[in-house]
Formats: sequence, C-alpha cells, structure tokens
Amino acid sequence: MFVLSLLLIVLTIIALIDVVGQPEPVVRNLPKIVWVLLIVFIPLIGVGLWFLLGKDWSNSRIRFPERRPRSASRSSGSWGPAASSSPSPSQPDRAVSSTEEQLAALEREIQAAEDAERILKLEAELARDDDRRDEPR
Repeated sequence: MFVLSLLLIVLTIIALIDVVGQPEPVVRNLPKIVWVLLIVFIPLIGVGLWFLLGKDWSNSRIRFPERRPRSASRSSGSWGPAASSSPSPSQPDRAVSSTEEQLAALEREIQAAEDAERILKLEAELARDDDRRDEPR
C-alpha cells in the first residue's frame, strides 16, 4: 500500500510539473488551471486524464509511430512513417537538420570572411613589395 501511495504522489508531481511547463496553446481540452486543479483534488483520475487527454504528445520527446495513409503501398493498417514528400515543421528530425544546416552555413560564412581578410592582407603585402621594387636604389 505504501508503494502505491508513493507512486501516486510521484505521478502527481510529474503531472503537475508537466502541466505547468507546457505552453498554453499546447494544452488540450481544458485550460491549464483546470488541469492543475483536477490533478491536485482528484489525483488518480486527474493524472490519468492529463496524460490521456490533456497532454499534446506530438511535441514531446516520446515518439509514437505514425500511420501510413490509405493510399500507401502497404496494407492500410500498417505502421510506419507517413509517406509524404516534405516533412512537417513539427518533426524534430527536420528541426535538427535545419539547425545543422544553419550552423554549417554560419561556419561557411565565417570561413569566407576569414579568407577575405587573409586575401586583403596578402594583397596589401604584395602591394608593399611592388612599391619596394619600384623604388630606385
């Protein structure tokens, strides 16, 4: 009985932290304050309802398999990533690759600026050498 009570307390705390940490537009079906009150005053039911109905799992770290559209080559009930030509912006893989692409572009820009600075220094040095050669001795 002690273990069940402890488990309920831990789940209640986790659910409360999760509700409070979610931005308002992500919370589904009820306002955040109602979810908090449900979890506090009816812990077992409130926690269960929060994780089943209130939490938006599409933006969480836990990924559930997506169903293929009925027009997919496999049978209509198969599981797997949706066969779409372009990934949706909410998919984390696209966000990561976008961030990686941005970092790579930034590194290329920094390298180009360093190269341009080096070229200017070399041109200035070359111009000084040309001026020295042109001077009468």
